[in-house]
Amino acid sequence: MIVIVIPAKGASNRLPNKNMVAINGRPMIDYAVDEALASKRAEAVYVSTDSDAIAKHAASRDVQVIRRPVSLGGEVPIINVYQHALANMPSGEKVTVVVGLQPDHPDRDVTIDEAIAVFERENADVLNSTDANGTKNGAHYVLSRHFVDTGEARRKIAIIDDSTNIHVAADLGRAGERLAARRK
Repeated sequence: MIVIVIPAKGASNRLPNKNMVAINGRPMIDYAVDEALASKRAEAVYVSTDSDAIAKHAASRDVQVIRRPVSLGGEVPIINVYQHALANMPSGEKVTVVVGLQPDHPDRDVTIDEAIAVFERENADVLNSTDANGTKNGAHYVLSRHFVDTGEARRKIAIIDDSTNIHVAADLGRAGERLAARRK
């Protein structure tokens, strides 16, 4: 079973409440939710959050919510968030692949299903995305259950996705322009 986990913490050091900041009139998290719900490969979509506002919004989008402790909302390794999500989802024992979809990359170019296809074709335990310069950007994480449980990877691969990594308010404009151009 393939599941998508959208890790959406409430606090952000650089851009307050960034997962709910509007881009083109919509909360940033909605772009990740839209893509997750459009996946033909994933069997379940979860938002992992420590925020009441994000949990309420995700539930209004018919996405399952996993409440996580505030201690997992700070600067912690993302694998800890995925481990917590697996431990707290009803289908946790059946999950074979976890797709981590960071909401702060709203204009990603590679779809979830494309990333999963590469992950499977390459027989990987870890897939992450980078920008064209090779810097890990985290727009996509596709992780085997084995890796999430043990931290051990037989094969790690990267794909290129030059999406905007939203850190500061100035990044919102670039992402908004790219998203608007796609609708034309």
